[in-house]
Amino acid sequence: MKYLLYPVFALLLVSFVSTPTDKEVVELNCQLNACEKVDQLHLFEFNGVNFTKIGSAPTTDWQNYKFQIPASRPRFYYVGIDANNLKPLILGTEKSISLKGSCSKFQNAQLPDSDLNQKYEAVKQQINQHKNQLTTYLRQLQIANQQNNVETANQIILKMKELDEERLHYIETLKKESPFLAKVAAINTYLSYHNHGTSGETELDYFGTKYFQLVDWNDPDYEYNAWVFEATKDYAQTLANIKLPVDQQKNFIDLQLSKIPQEKRTYMLALGGMIAGLQSGKSPLMATYAKKYIEMYGAKYPEAAAQLKNAVKATSSMMPGAEAPDFTMNTPDGQPLSLKDLRGKVLLIDFWASWCGPCRRENPNVVKAYKKYHDKGFDVLGVSLDKDKKRWLDAIEKDGLIWHHVSDLKGWANAAAQLYGVRSIPHTVLLDKDGKIIARNLRGAALEQKLAELFGE
Repeated sequence: MKYLLYPVFALLLVSFVSTPTDKEVVELNCQLNACEKVDQLHLFEFNGVNFTKIGSAPTTDWQNYKFQIPASRPRFYYVGIDANNLKPLILGTEKSISLKGSCSKFQNAQLPDSDLNQKYEAVKQQINQHKNQLTTYLRQLQIANQQNNVETANQIILKMKELDEERLHYIETLKKESPFLAKVAAINTYLSYHNHGTSGETELDYFGTKYFQLVDWNDPDYEYNAWVFEATKDYAQTLANIKLPVDQQKNFIDLQLSKIPQEKRTYMLALGGMIAGLQSGKSPLMATYAKKYIEMYGAKYPEAAAQLKNAVKATSSMMPGAEAPDFTMNTPDGQPLSLKDLRGKVLLIDFWASWCGPCRRENPNVVKAYKKYHDKGFDVLGVSLDKDKKRWLDAIEKDGLIWHHVSDLKGWANAAAQLYGVRSIPHTVLLDKDGKIIARNLRGAALEQKLAELFGE
């Protein structure tokens, strides 16, 4: 089997239930403690990129904050002190609900008298359980296929069929309780290819074209439903993570977006999700869809547009073919060394640290590659995320790292690591003779193979 896909699903609190009421208001009473410095709370909505403030509630006693919101279909709102400290909740159909907790731990606040929010917790748990079970079966099937164990593979496929039927039955059950709950479950239900793919259809084509086969994108209940963002994010990230060619990624994404009416708010959430997934998967297509979002929604959401412009700029500078951002840092003897000073050779920027076990275990591979290809035009620049200079120098000597080294001795705050978006080490960036990025995170056999390609051996 050529492709075995493992969609990554992030669970986010989202709205549910149905039927709006006309010309009425919903009241949200926030009863909180430890709010001595919080003179008002704010209500936000999500636009697919960031949170926008749509209302505020002042306080007179540092404990009670009251919002009045037009009654509507169930909608996903966020309430909090600022955009970085928010509690997601469901509003729209219940006339009055209370939020109880503490301003010091705002995200842990509870909604004890909200039937909507209480019921949703159970639905969320069930959705998560189904997804985890599917992931387990897919992994077991991959192992069975690798071992050519046909009998075991068929048994797993049968279990996947039973799970599919259980998930479909769950959606039908939810329709009787709440149509909205059923829609939340539907957008989170990916039926197995092995039991629902058609003759001649590859798993990749099935995933790319039928991932959202249970979703009606015309339904207005998806317009303020954060699951639209989460589901499209997972979809796009999976396409990027399996290293699908960019043109095929684009074909699938364009197909899915074409099914959503552009005049609906659902399209904005889906577009934002695709952008986030492509960015997480380090796909160059992120810039393509970010520019589309800016064109369509930048006037209404200028902060989101500015955020995307910065993300496109940062992402583009890190893509293969882009010129590697320059930096200057001191060598062990205190002399400044710039990245541009090392142009003219194929260069590996190696982010590491003396305290990093995986880095130290990887060092012999880099030493081997350096000795084999240095005379042919290969060089290494070690960028250490150490804080202790002695430990840094001792590790260089002990591991025999006979190349260029720099550090600002600021640990994870290392300026070059932050510039390159390094979140874990070891982390490598391979540059050509002109300082343009060839690839990132090549280690061991992968680095050896790439160098052999570059130097003809």
